[in-house]
Amino acid sequence: MCTVTITYDNNDTVIADLIAKIKSRGAVVVSNDELEYNPEFVAKVQRGHAAYLNGECVKVDVDNLWS
Repeated sequence: MCTVTITYDNNDTVIADLIAKIKSRGAVVVSNDELEYNPEFVAKVQRGHAAYLNGECVKVDVDNLWS
């Protein structure tokens, strides 16, 4: 099994025809839904990124990590 993601303009009839032909073979699942992340997770990542940009982070020396 493989996953193929195609982003296209809805007005592109060639791509729409191609997708219809592939769907007719019965082996395709088409989803138009945008994946949504948990808003709490997004806020946490954004806070961490802002802290990094403001220099509010700790640099870990990986050579001395276990000593």
